[in-house]
Amino acid sequence: MGTDKKRKRTPDGKGLLQAGRSDDAPAWLIQRTARLLRVLFLRLVQEEGGVDLTPEMWTVLSRLMARDGQYQSELAAATYRDRPNMSRILAGMEQRDLVFRRPDAEDRRKTRIYLTPKAREVVASTAPLAIRTRDRLYEGLKKKELKALRRALRIIEANTLAALGDLESETPPPD
Repeated sequence: MGTDKKRKRTPDGKGLLQAGRSDDAPAWLIQRTARLLRVLFLRLVQEEGGVDLTPEMWTVLSRLMARDGQYQSELAAATYRDRPNMSRILAGMEQRDLVFRRPDAEDRRKTRIYLTPKAREVVASTAPLAIRTRDRLYEGLKKKELKALRRALRIIEANTLAALGDLESETPPPD
């Protein structure tokens, strides 16, 4: 056997980490890139934008810019956060005067989240920085390549959600 480019898949997973470099695996590259993007975001908004904002907060702000007054549970589901983490993120945003919570008029058990005027100003001042950064990150990618990347990431996301669903359905109920 020579240098066969195709690797045989084994059901037991042997050779998964042994063959090739593990830091070249797509999942590893996605995770490492996500961490780098987080570091870049934090530096840019703090140093250039002068804003104390996390990527998680930015995601919530963008969701609320698209549709203000969403339920806290909707924001948690849309950002794949559990309730305690979403509460923590929103508490930090409230401390920064970016959002406020109000009980739903029809169902007082549910809470709606609204942007403050300050949040709208933060988004307006930070959006150009985000656009410039996005354009810089995609430099060197052709439109066709960017479209293929989005498609591949959506497929991976869908497969991950399906796998999570499989795990949840396999989990036995608590005693």
